[in-house]
Amino acid sequence: MSDESTPQPVTPSVTILAKNNGPFLVDGPFRLVDADGNEYDVPAGKKVNLCRCGGSTRKPFCDGTHSRIGFEAAERAVRAADEGEATGQAPQGGQATAGGQAPQA
Repeated sequence: MSDESTPQPVTPSVTILAKNNGPFLVDGPFRLVDADGNEYDVPAGKKVNLCRCGGSTRKPFCDGTHSRIGFEAAERAVRAADEGEATGQAPQGGQATAGGQAPQA
């Protein structure tokens, strides 16, 4: 006999995968609407790569620009900065101070 008060795990209908230093891969049934309210026709069952580097000429879709501009995902940059603070070293391109922080520009 099952206990109806115990929540059952829910399988998400949409999966969003942040690709390594690349776009978001969206898989599942979804609606895509831009900031101006324009809705994009996305065929059912089609996976879509959405730009997260900001450089795509086909926004909101990815056109591969992230590879040409050397895009590094924010979570990588934050992690690298945190590691620099922990070791007293500055993130790339900066100088460490006595407190392990890069000077503010």
